[in-house]
Amino acid sequence: MAKRISIYQFFILMILFQYGSVVLYFLSPNAKQDIWIGYLIYSLAGMLLQIIYITLYEKYPNDTLVTYLPKIYGRLVGNILAIIYVLYFIYIASNIFREFMELTSATALKYTSKVIFGTLIMTTIIYVTYCGIETLVSMAQLYIIVLVIIKVLSFLMILFTPNAFDLSNIKPVLNDGVLNLLKNSWMLVMAPYGETVVFTMLYPLISESKKIKKFALMGIILEGVILALNNILFICTLGVKFAINCNFPLLETYRIINLENFLTRLDIIFVLSFIVDGFFKISTFMYVAIFGTFQLLKAKDTKLISVILGTLMFIVSLLISKNFPQQQNIGHNYIMKYVHLPIQVIIPGITLIICCIRQKSVKNIF
Repeated sequence: MAKRISIYQFFILMILFQYGSVVLYFLSPNAKQDIWIGYLIYSLAGMLLQIIYITLYEKYPNDTLVTYLPKIYGRLVGNILAIIYVLYFIYIASNIFREFMELTSATALKYTSKVIFGTLIMTTIIYVTYCGIETLVSMAQLYIIVLVIIKVLSFLMILFTPNAFDLSNIKPVLNDGVLNLLKNSWMLVMAPYGETVVFTMLYPLISESKKIKKFALMGIILEGVILALNNILFICTLGVKFAINCNFPLLETYRIINLENFLTRLDIIFVLSFIVDGFFKISTFMYVAIFGTFQLLKAKDTKLISVILGTLMFIVSLLISKNFPQQQNIGHNYIMKYVHLPIQVIIPGITLIICCIRQKSVKNIF
């Protein structure tokens, strides 16, 4: 399998991918003002998941997730699991796509049909996935610079906005104890850290494969710090109660910016950056879904697959829920427990155990 991604491109894509849609929300309301600590603690669980994913890859270095599952479970069960993962990637891409349609509809394009806007973005995603992973990672290399500049400038503008940032809002720290925090924020394992299961489809494409584990773990640690700081930002500006109850707390944070009545109402600019953030996450999910389908069907190329799956993703995004609150409710109460948990944690863990047992059995025979 041709190596098409440098280790640095992989690292950048991993950062943008985890940042994606997660940055917009207060994912664990029950954790309250301690959610930033939850991100840091559960980044350790994210590192453990990465070790599981990469260990499986090291045992099958020329295979992606959908091609080594049949080798471990047998053709029937393995292919069924592989199809489930492809469908999972499409579903999550659809879910995130709908979130960003809702964000755009509520802010920048209130009077524009979601179908029109969604069709334009869908077409762009289909084109990028059609061009291949090289195009996506090259775009990521360019955008990461823009993202860093935007985030640094936005943070400075919030700090210089009078009475906008109050560090005391994160107090009291660990008022309910560490155990309650762990109990109330366990879903952070799945989003964003467990979503990196998507990279099991990309590991064989990465050059300098010996460095994958090092850079993957660095990516998890860095992302944990970034998301912790991000949550501190909107807790200290909005207050924990408002941050929990609003749909897009980070957007509300940026709306507070007001420098001498000159730099105000910059939220539209930040909405555009949010859309680009989401674009990389959706495109990554869609590329691996297309790549997985290509491998399962043993197709000659991915052109037609890109169009079919891209269109399917858009249709599912429209049908996934009636409105945004319903989508959030389904995500928190059902998807996290009954979809993310088995797909991201249970199946990979069982797969690694089976793989290790089989390899030990073979060694004992010889």
